Amino acid sequence: MMKFLLEHKIIPAEQHGFVPKRSVITNLLSCLNDWSRELDNDNPVDVIYFDYIKAFDKVPTRRLLHKLEHFGIRGGLLKWIEGFLSFRTFRVKIDGCLSNSQKVLSGVPQGTVLGPILFIVYIADLTVELSSPFALFADDLKLYNTSKNNNVLKADLITLYAWTQKWLMPFNMKKCCVLHLGRNNPKMQYNLGGHVLQCVSSQIDLGITITEDLSWSSHILSVVKKANSIGYLIRKAFPCAPIEIIAKLHKTYVRPTLEYANSVWHPILVRDKQLLESVQRRITRIPFGFHRPSYEDRLKMMKLPTIEHRYVRGDVITTFKILSQLDSPIRHLFLTSADSRTRGHRLKLRKYAFKTRMRQFFLPERVLGIWNSLSPNIIESSSLISFKIALDTWFVGHHN
Repeated sequence: MMKFLLEHKIIPAEQHGFVPKRSVITNLLSCLNDWSRELDNDNPVDVIYFDYIKAFDKVPTRRLLHKLEHFGIRGGLLKWIEGFLSFRTFRVKIDGCLSNSQKVLSGVPQGTVLGPILFIVYIADLTVELSSPFALFADDLKLYNTSKNNNVLKADLITLYAWTQKWLMPFNMKKCCVLHLGRNNPKMQYNLGGHVLQCVSSQIDLGITITEDLSWSSHILSVVKKANSIGYLIRKAFPCAPIEIIAKLHKTYVRPTLEYANSVWHPILVRDKQLLESVQRRITRIPFGFHRPSYEDRLKMMKLPTIEHRYVRGDVITTFKILSQLDSPIRHLFLTSADSRTRGHRLKLRKYAFKTRMRQFFLPERVLGIWNSLSPNIIESSSLISFKIALDTWFVGHHN
């Protein structure tokens, strides 16, 4: 079914949720590329974030089936989906007392593979008539344009609101907001269905804190706070655990917090780098008590690289994932060399012009040096696993 939906372009290319080869990273990198490019050209950008009221629970069953048939899902498959969605009931339990069963008239079952797919099919035509760029991750929608094109944005808001009224998918007006990017942003006011949208200085976007100046210090503070909280629990629960156990706990619980979508954001300031590294410094002290070796020696004993190394490695791996897929939705973000006479591998990157720090440290630019220095046998690895092994071997030879 997903193959059919993609081949017939029913699901928009801007939908990154529950779609093969798309993810949080492809969603945010695509948007950050657009935003940073405009800011680099001194064009402030307005980003409008939308939030549905109980999105997955609001999808009207009969209207969803109508859309599926319209899109070409018919016959036995449509009947099966109808059975999957129909004849569901629910009961409410309060203080041990159960209510009578009631029919479920809307919503797609959550916790299933099919449920999210049905949802993104239902909202597939939400953005058809929009003139501004947008990005989706399941029900998370953001619409953006330069401030000078605010009239286009305002027209799109009217279009979106009309769609929600027609298809019974109301927005939560209190949670919809506007983020004004850029120093000279005039901060225009926007209305959605007669409701003035709140202006915010930062917004959590798929788990990443986006600020007005596209800096990452605020996000790094929140990441470090969460990671330190996990580290504190580990220290309390395992105060005398051996080196191997603490290293395993760190890799399992702390590192994923520090590295979530780390190719999207990047520590630029020295204090931010030190702050992130301090999380691992604290964790590695646990097995040693007061008489502990230096941080560098602790890393060797626990077989851990620095956090900074992990970020660089993550950038290179993300770049490999993108460039090794000809149909990657964000492959165009990387400028590859067209000169076949270039020494080295065939996927060497080219620099692009930039004026702002955000653009300077955007993934395609910051990974360029290391990526271009890799040998052809690493770049041409047949799988992601073999690439990681070859890359780690390369790092050992170039950083020791």
